[in-house]
Formats: sequence, structure tokens, C-alpha cells
Amino acid sequence: MKSWAEIPVGCGFGASGAGALGAAYALNRALSLNRTVNGLTEYSHVAEVVNRSGLGDVAAQSSGGVVIRLHPGGPQFGSVDRIPAPEARVFCIVLGEISTDSVLADEAAAGKINAAGKAAMLELLKTPTLENFMHQAKNFASSTGLMSSTAQDVIEAAYANGGLASQAMLGDTVFAVAPYSQEFPLYEALQEFGQVLEYGISTCIPRLLYD
Repeated sequence: MKSWAEIPVGCGFGASGAGALGAAYALNRALSLNRTVNGLTEYSHVAEVVNRSGLGDVAAQSSGGVVIRLHPGGPQFGSVDRIPAPEARVFCIVLGEISTDSVLADEAAAGKINAAGKAAMLELLKTPTLENFMHQAKNFASSTGLMSSTAQDVIEAAYANGGLASQAMLGDTVFAVAPYSQEFPLYEALQEFGQVLEYGISTCIPRLLYD
């Protein structure tokens, strides 16, 4: 079986989670395992945790949209909700990689991330909007101690040009959104820091492309 990614790997885009899901769906079809979506999602999540390549990406990727992970874990134990957000454009600047394995293996770093995550979650649930999601994501990223000085500069530039931005976890990548009228100024501001990658918020879920 061959696998490839059309997104940067190791930069906070959740490529490992997407790869685990893709492999699970493909093997389920190729080997006629006849597992359900929840089963395949659970296997993918466990693979991520065991290999320390991620913790929550699979839960979000299996749901689509702007996901709030209310309780950790795969479908058997975790629970998710979603913020009703438009299919907005998301602009990204990739500055470098961060090793997910090394961060998760560091107990002090993991503890700091967990504490920051709980605080951000509490604030997000008070006002579950895309705008607050972006604000809390920025506060969370700042509190982890993993934000590079360049990422901070990019985020400040995004805010100065009508956008909202934060750092993708875990990666040295900045993602930003803006109201339609501010998208071009935001795009121009981000271009000062490098190539701007453009994606979107979509509610699509994992699916097989070919029979």
C-alpha cells in the first residue's frame, strides 16, 4: 500500500492522523474487514497515541468542520461538538517542523500543554464562535511555550491587517482567517513571511475515493 500527503508533514497539519485514517479505510476495503466508521476511527486514534504521533487529530478529522473536543479519546470514550462556521478560507505560513513525539515524551511540556488546553477550552465553551476559537487558539499557543519568535511576528501581522491567527499544534506553522473584505490585506501581509498556502474549513469526513 502506498500513501502520500498533499500537505506539509510534521508542521502541525495533522498529516499523521489523516494518514492513519486513510490506511485504516484502505485496509478495511482491501482486506474485507467490514469494520464500521467508529471502529476505524478508534483504531486510527489508538495508533496515533501508541506511536506518539498525535492525540486529538483523528477525532477532529473524522468529524470535519471547526471541532471542539469535549472529552479526549476515540469514539468509544471521547466526545466532540462543532462550531457552526462558514466554509472560510484559511491561510497558512509554514515556518518549520516540531517533533510531536519529542514534545509528548516531555512530561513537563505535556503538563504545560494540558493546563493551557483546559483554560482555553473553558473560555471557548463560554462563547463557541469561530472568532473566539481563534482567540483561544492564540492564547493556548502562547501559553505552551512552543511559539517561535517568527510565528509570533506572523500572528501579530495577521491581527494588524484584520485577520485572526494562531499556531498549528504541533508545528511551527501559522494559520489565519479573516472576514471576506479583509482576506486580501491579510494575504498580502502574510506574503512578507513566505509562501502562503490556502486551504478551507470544510465539513467533509473521511471517505474512499475509488472502488
